[in-house]
Amino acid sequence: MDEKKDNVTEFADTPEEDKETEKTSEVADRSSADTSAADTSVADTSADNKSAPDNETDDSVAEDDEDIYDDEEGDGEEDEEAEAERLEIKEKRRKDKRKKKTHGRLIFALIMVTLVISLAVLGAVAVITVSSEILGMGRSDTEFSVEIPENSGTEAIANILQSEGIIERPVIFRIYSKLKGADGTYIAGSHKLNPNMTYGDIIEALQKDAINPREFVNITFPEGIRLIDAAQKLEDAGVCDADEFIRVFNSTTFGFDFEKQVKSSSKKFYKMEGYFFPDTYQFYLEEDPKNVAKKVCKNFEYKVTPDMYGRMEDLGMTLDETITLASIVQAEASSSIDMKLVSSVFHNRLNNPDQFPLLQSDPTTNYVEEVIKPNLEIYSQSMCDAYDTYKGGGLPPGAICNPGIEAIQAVLYPRETDYYYFCSDLDTGEFFFATTLDEHEANLVKAHLVADSDE
Repeated sequence: MDEKKDNVTEFADTPEEDKETEKTSEVADRSSADTSAADTSVADTSADNKSAPDNETDDSVAEDDEDIYDDEEGDGEEDEEAEAERLEIKEKRRKDKRKKKTHGRLIFALIMVTLVISLAVLGAVAVITVSSEILGMGRSDTEFSVEIPENSGTEAIANILQSEGIIERPVIFRIYSKLKGADGTYIAGSHKLNPNMTYGDIIEALQKDAINPREFVNITFPEGIRLIDAAQKLEDAGVCDADEFIRVFNSTTFGFDFEKQVKSSSKKFYKMEGYFFPDTYQFYLEEDPKNVAKKVCKNFEYKVTPDMYGRMEDLGMTLDETITLASIVQAEASSSIDMKLVSSVFHNRLNNPDQFPLLQSDPTTNYVEEVIKPNLEIYSQSMCDAYDTYKGGGLPPGAICNPGIEAIQAVLYPRETDYYYFCSDLDTGEFFFATTLDEHEANLVKAHLVADSDE
């Protein structure tokens, strides 16, 4: 029973205690409320914190979407620019290609026009050339006696006519003769023809009976012969008058190339001395001096070759100078070996005019005394002195004889020596060459040209 009292007593609080308990409970409720509010605030804050990143993410995504759109828009613009550039390049290439095609067509057109014009010009030249040949336009009217051998065909006759200077192109004559039906109708023998005759006239003349057969003569002119002596040979053989031949030979030209290089001079005695090439010639008796002169000139034209002219140019010599020096070499020596050595002496002196102003060749003095002085109509001391190489310096104004091929070659290709003097034994023909005057004076004794001072 007492225990129950204790329990009752224990739980039966006093009113003061109840008040205290209520106070304590209010405080606890307040504290709990504050705590709950705090928790709520924290929760709200947490919620806010959670909510903020989400908003930022959304903004970032939006911005990224805008960037992607911008990038895509930029890429689109770049693609358009690239495409425009490609189209521009393509168009430019197309235009360049068109230009090249146009340029190529223009060049081709120009080439074709030039070709057509060239062909037209060549055709015109050919027509003019053939016409001039057939009609004999611009040709000489000198008459020649042309000998047509027995059984000569058109080709042989055409070649004879060319060699005689009647025509220039045998092929054209042969074609013309065939077209005219004249082949096989020509009569052998001597016919009078001239270069300005038309082909028709030439054919007609060759179809007529030949003129009375003429006698002819063969004359040999040796190397070194003088023109005045060659003319005398012609007269003695009954070919033509000597004086008339000399006049015609020195005053007439026949259209040969070498004639353009033969110069005239007031101090030159015979213009054509040196150009009567030494050879054996066949002439008709009582021939026209022009025919004789032409045959001589034609022979010289063929004897002096283009290679010789080239060598003259290499040496710095003219044709006149070459023939003049060759005439002196020809007059001084007779053998090819001696000619080359003698030529070297004269070349050395000509190349050293200060030390050796005179050639001092005896044959030049002889030419003055034996040819010039006796045949001068009006005496000229200056001409005589110019030809005499003991008085006049360098080469004479012209040749002193007519040299042969060996003498010409000796001038063009002399031996290389240091000789400035030479002499020869008149009895034996032996030559002696020297570099110094002392050596030369000793050689004069050896050649028996002066007496030995010791004897």
